[in-house]
Amino acid sequence: MSTNETPAAAPRVRRPRRQRSLTESLLSIMLVLEACVLFFVVLNVGGAGIVSWPVALLGGAGMVVVMAVAAAGLRYRWGVVLGCVVQVLLALTGLLVVLMYVVAAVFIAIWIFCLYKGITIDRRNTALRAWMEANPGLDPRDYQS
Repeated sequence: MSTNETPAAAPRVRRPRRQRSLTESLLSIMLVLEACVLFFVVLNVGGAGIVSWPVALLGGAGMVVVMAVAAAGLRYRWGVVLGCVVQVLLALTGLLVVLMYVVAAVFIAIWIFCLYKGITIDRRNTALRAWMEANPGLDPRDYQS
């Protein structure tokens, strides 16, 4: 045995990733898209002189922080509620730029659709998993809710 050999390192064991629900995934995507839109709102509000640049930047940064907290908590009910509050805050940016009323209305409609469909599909997937555990060996395509 030579002295240059190093002992084999223990294989790195990765912690399994937490399985996210469809609702959580859809709503977090919505929050990211809204953060992108908010960036342009900050540029518009600050550039047009509607509010001063420091106020626009601090307000935008505060909204992004709230969005990040909401996205991190979407697996809990408070995160979804905070996401709904973000929708209202986004609609209130219409006070600064009137076009944001239209943008916020579209985002609120998509938010409600994603919330409804995500919850519906998550419930169906939960029922399907329970059915598959109760009926091992059967084809999941035979499941009827």
